Amino acid sequence: MKTTIYCPDIECDSCVKILNKTFNGMQGINNLSIKKDHLEVEYEEAMIKPQTMMQMIKEKGYRAALEPFARKTFKERSRDFFANKHKYELEHRMITFTAITFVLLMIIEYFVYYFLFRSDPTFLAKYGIWFLYATISTVFLAAAVWHINAYKANVTHMVGMMIGMTFGMQTGLLIGPIIGATNGMFMGSIVGMLLGIFVGWMNGKCCGVMGVMEGTMAGIMGGTMGAMTSVMMLSDNLLLFMPIFIIANIIVLLGLSYMLYEEVVESNQNVQRVPADFATFFSYCFVVLFLLGLIIIYGYKSALVGL
Repeated sequence: MKTTIYCPDIECDSCVKILNKTFNGMQGINNLSIKKDHLEVEYEEAMIKPQTMMQMIKEKGYRAALEPFARKTFKERSRDFFANKHKYELEHRMITFTAITFVLLMIIEYFVYYFLFRSDPTFLAKYGIWFLYATISTVFLAAAVWHINAYKANVTHMVGMMIGMTFGMQTGLLIGPIIGATNGMFMGSIVGMLLGIFVGWMNGKCCGVMGVMEGTMAGIMGGTMGAMTSVMMLSDNLLLFMPIFIIANIIVLLGLSYMLYEEVVESNQNVQRVPADFATFFSYCFVVLFLLGLIIIYGYKSALVGL
């Protein structure tokens, strides 16, 4: 008997080696050919069934089915997102958490300014816009982390490395420029790099050491590059550049969540939904923003930004 098992998660030679090893020497398998997005199998029907083979593939973290996996276009996905709120319940919750947390943090920041810093006539000019960017960056990074960790499922090495790399890079690119603009290249690089390494490592470990390495390397690169970007542009329209830069990085984070749903969640019956509650989400955002605020105001400042 011959059958075709569709597997859209075959992304590299490593995937091919894993699947070959899975079926190597198995009784009932006469011939196995692994293509770009499917496996062609010749087997003895009396010894093994397609459902058994699919289950073995799924246990390795790959999707498997006897019919091709249909991908929605972005337009179809958008229409489905608003029409089927139950299906995307966690995604709608993520948006709600993000909006409420942003508003609450801005209110808290206003009261902190009013009671502690309003006597300083230069405070808003020096720090106001950077606290806004720090709040936006913190909340959107937290939302992406919350979304990734709200689903528990096996991921392929390629997807896991993409998760680690994206988190490490975007964390560094979002936080590094803010601290770089207020404190200088040294502090911007240190804070952006360390935070990027931590976030990239924590989220990249979903696929093991490969994801950890990608997240760590991306954090190192993103943190230093982010700080360097803002410091180099201090005298060249930095305030005009930053909104575009922040929006572009947020789009990348949204794309990561989009990829997670399409590659890991949809059509995966084994995925578990374990989202953190709002109190946890808000608490993490508050603590991170509080620490960033202390660094921005009281941290070491290089001579360049102190001018």
